[in-house]
Amino acid sequence: MQVIGFYLESAAKQTHLPRQIELDRLPKTLGRDRECDIALKVGDLSRLHARFFEQDGGLWLEDMGSTNGSYVNQQRLAQPAQLRPGDVIHFADNEFRLLKHELMAPAGTDRDSEDRTVDRTVVAYRPLDTTFPIESSAFLELLEWKLVCGFKQAVVRPDGRVFAYELLGRSTHPSLPVGPGQLFALAASVGKEVELSRLLRRRSFEQAAAADLRMPLFFNNHPAECLDVDALLAELTDLRGLYPDLNLVFEVHEAAITDLEMIATIKAALRKLNIRFAYDDFGAGQARLLELAEVPPDILKFDMGLIQGLHSTESSKYLLLEALSKLVHSLGIATLAEGVETQTESDLCERLGIHLMQGFLYNRPHPIAQTPG
Repeated sequence: MQVIGFYLESAAKQTHLPRQIELDRLPKTLGRDRECDIALKVGDLSRLHARFFEQDGGLWLEDMGSTNGSYVNQQRLAQPAQLRPGDVIHFADNEFRLLKHELMAPAGTDRDSEDRTVDRTVVAYRPLDTTFPIESSAFLELLEWKLVCGFKQAVVRPDGRVFAYELLGRSTHPSLPVGPGQLFALAASVGKEVELSRLLRRRSFEQAAAADLRMPLFFNNHPAECLDVDALLAELTDLRGLYPDLNLVFEVHEAAITDLEMIATIKAALRKLNIRFAYDDFGAGQARLLELAEVPPDILKFDMGLIQGLHSTESSKYLLLEALSKLVHSLGIATLAEGVETQTESDLCERLGIHLMQGFLYNRPHPIAQTPG
């Protein structure tokens, strides 16, 4: 592995530090002394604090007997440690993240550090800063090694018969959380939401095809993907070419429905790809009724916030859902209730004429390969 191309990124709030430090020539020393290759005028650093060096093709960090310590992923170094992209590094209480140019674009430009005169090391007793998640390096490994698997959750008719599945994804990295919420939080911290969304989608399609799932398959996109519609549609076109027999329903989150022309473009392109179109999480934020009239979906998924807690026909939540259901049904749009967890919720949704339901009452997400479709 070539170590050229690594750099350190500091958190934006640390205005006393350069925003970015290149590690293009090794070895490099870091400390308070002006003779260091990376000289930082920071009071809690030792004059010679740490050293970066190359060994066996990798990048290593060694603490040089500093007073306040050097840390990798919040573990104080007692001996040299090999570094990986995404590692969170502290020199005393000064936080950096190690990145590699070919993996990520540099985050901003250098800013001069404060010009302060410092002549002694101050022992720091405060806790380490934690702007950067220490799982960044493991997350970048997940993307590089494609350590994810496909999951599915049933979408049922009111009588309980399975109508479709929603395709989902989970991590298989041993050091990372399994759930998509935590994964996308990590992805956001390194600007990789689109890459993660594509990886999860591709893996779930691959496994759905291998399992010969013939029923409709709902699949998601991340709102960030709608910022580049051409790239999104190119990705979906490629996937349709790879999996021409899958019965697909594309879900657009309500947060991404901000431009009527864009949504119309996506819908028209999906029609050509024989992919149906759904609005996801409707009612979670701004219920954009104009989009329902101008660019009606095939299916509208009511957000679980409208469903969970339904307990009687007199409740305000029921009356709201009743009005929305009548409007949506009058436009010829099929409806789906998400997050159904109790039999009462299911009965009231059926009373409202909602066509499809999904939630823990029926089943929980499970691996696609675990059971036949």
